[in-house]
Amino acid sequence: MALRGTRPTLLLPLVLLVASLALAQEESRYEKFLRQHVDASDPSPPDARRYCNLLMRRRDMATAHKCKHLNTFIHSSANQIKPVCGDGGEPAGGDLRLSEDPFPLTVCELQGGANPPNCDYSGSSSTSRIVIACVDGEPVHFETQVESQAGEGNEL
Repeated sequence: MALRGTRPTLLLPLVLLVASLALAQEESRYEKFLRQHVDASDPSPPDARRYCNLLMRRRDMATAHKCKHLNTFIHSSANQIKPVCGDGGEPAGGDLRLSEDPFPLTVCELQGGANPPNCDYSGSSSTSRIVIACVDGEPVHFETQVESQAGEGNEL
């Protein structure tokens, strides 16, 4: 009988291993880019702070264990962003591309003193050209936004 009571204890690590292997099927770099940076909803959320706190949690960037410090959401579809990796963008060094056109953005920034699980973000909206990294014609990393200056060229 004593041996029978220890079996559930031995099964727990096995169950945890199987669960972690199921979760280990990682998303591709492109899928991660979409999850972290693409939101084709309202291009100008009425309450950027509320928007950031909600979306950072929904997109697994604000959890019980971590708070991503800074994240930018692009309010366009993947089909509108992907051309930056081709004709809709220009080389910006290495695998980086600068968009020809501006995109509506919301930047979410972790507030000082906010720690997991109490991630608290401020948000600001703008419209700017973006710099993204592309691999095999797909965006895989958001680098920065580039503010347009009246009468000046856009340089990095």
